[in-house]
Amino acid sequence: MAGVKDSFKRTTISLRPEEYEALRFMAFKRRTSIAGVIRELVYQHLEDEEDIKDGLKALQEKGHAMDWATFKKEHLGLQD
Repeated sequence: MAGVKDSFKRTTISLRPEEYEALRFMAFKRRTSIAGVIRELVYQHLEDEEDIKDGLKALQEKGHAMDWATFKKEHLGLQD
């Protein structure tokens, strides 16, 4: 039987020293690894985006919404 580790993909990221220290501090406070903190933050971000997409879709079905690209640009400050 495959272990939990087998279900993860390995990646490498580069962080500024202050970002690394902030993550290290978060991991210490939560008694987990930096990788665990990063996975949690990524999961939260993806969930938030999915919730926004679902909300916009529901509004569009009622005819009271803008498209996703416009919402990201105007309300989240994100570019495609």
